[in-house]
Amino acid sequence: MKKILQISTLLLITFFYGQQVSDYQYIYIPEKFNDQDVNKYGLNDLLQLKLKQKKFTVITESKENWPAELLQNPCQILTADLLNTSNMFKNKLKVEFKNCDNKTIGSVDGISSIKEFEPGMQEALEVAGKKIPVSAPVEKSITLKKEETPNQVEILKKDSPVVAETKKAQIVPAPKTEATASQKAEVYSNGSLTLTKIFLTNGEFILVNPNNSVPYATFKPSTKKEVYRVKLDDGTSTLGYLEDGNIVVELADSDGSFRKEIFTIR
Repeated sequence: MKKILQISTLLLITFFYGQQVSDYQYIYIPEKFNDQDVNKYGLNDLLQLKLKQKKFTVITESKENWPAELLQNPCQILTADLLNTSNMFKNKLKVEFKNCDNKTIGSVDGISSIKEFEPGMQEALEVAGKKIPVSAPVEKSITLKKEETPNQVEILKKDSPVVAETKKAQIVPAPKTEATASQKAEVYSNGSLTLTKIFLTNGEFILVNPNNSVPYATFKPSTKKEVYRVKLDDGTSTLGYLEDGNIVVELADSDGSFRKEIFTIR
């Protein structure tokens, strides 16, 4: 029984500290940010637009008006915050994402060369918005249940009368959202880089490096079957296509020519 409790604790630690921004579907944007300087520039609407473009569901209502599923499990939602990190030479902005424990699990920065404050901060947010990863939610809802069945209580009592009061941690799958498709995630490699293919909606998919919260590449269908418009993690746009079960991405060389980057399913 002690080993079971240790495993349960490990699962909880892995859940709370292994999350990335892309693992979430919902993001709450407060009416006012903690940094009062940021509130001068009316950036709420622009931040909403950037998050929606990355497939997130944006919540702006105060907590008492949240949907029932979020009120029951507020750890399904992240809170976005903006910080003015400007210096005397550049307008700079940081977008932070905090979980239900008010811990920052991810952030992106944007810098603008525009000297005027309002347009400069807006451009900085535009730059930061491009770095926000695409939402690809995972089943992560965890609820701590207090009730135990008679058999569970009996087993605990045999080990120790004190341990019998320990509550059972039960993993409860979160409702599937539109952004998760029914297809199973696939793993591809080019020999030096291993990426996971995650299906989105409307035929789109992303290739994700597990060690990076920003997708390596985002694929959107073109008018030609199995040919995609691709945006790389550095903001570069190119073409990609499926060939003999492989994913092929065209990458530009410094001389203006193109080469194939071939990812083979593992």
